[in-house]
Amino acid sequence: MMTPRTDIPKPKLATLLLAAGESARFGGRKQLADINGKPMIEHALDALSGMPKSDTFVVLGAYGDEIAPRLNSGVTIIINEKWATGMGSSIACGMTKIATNGGYDGVLIALCDQVNLTGDDYTRLITAFDGKQIVATRHQDGLGVPAIFPKSVFDDLQSLAGPIGARKIIDRHADKVMAVSIVNAALDIDTQDDLKQVTG
Repeated sequence: MMTPRTDIPKPKLATLLLAAGESARFGGRKQLADINGKPMIEHALDALSGMPKSDTFVVLGAYGDEIAPRLNSGVTIIINEKWATGMGSSIACGMTKIATNGGYDGVLIALCDQVNLTGDDYTRLITAFDGKQIVATRHQDGLGVPAIFPKSVFDDLQSLAGPIGARKIIDRHADKVMAVSIVNAALDIDTQDDLKQVTG
């Protein structure tokens, strides 16, 4: 019986949490919405906090001056001056910083408003990541985030602009994508009614 090798190094990941939007449909400042006594963005960071060997980067834009003081010192804050142009610009802004830091085999891209996700959900994605393929979450309308992208597509992520998000890169490399079903990813909070689903 063969013993599994334990000396194979695990991929070193960066985490990129997107929290730059103005949340117009929500009525503004969604990132700071209270959920059981904690702002939404803290719930997202708590779920990500158990990731092994990962540096966390948070992209802020709208309300950045109000959100930044609420974040702990263990994260790197990136300000996207072009946040109003859409999610693509926030990904590109964050990826430029991550690529400059160097040394990462992949990046996990997550959203601030998918508050039902747990550390175990993210662990499932990480376990499936081999450093070469994209690992994406299966949604009803296709594949999307949270997702892990290998270093080989960092340039593609840096080239995003406007409202076009990471799904474009997933679709472009469809032959190199592993899909993972995560029930908790079904909810993202866009409106006050969505928030009531998690606050009662």
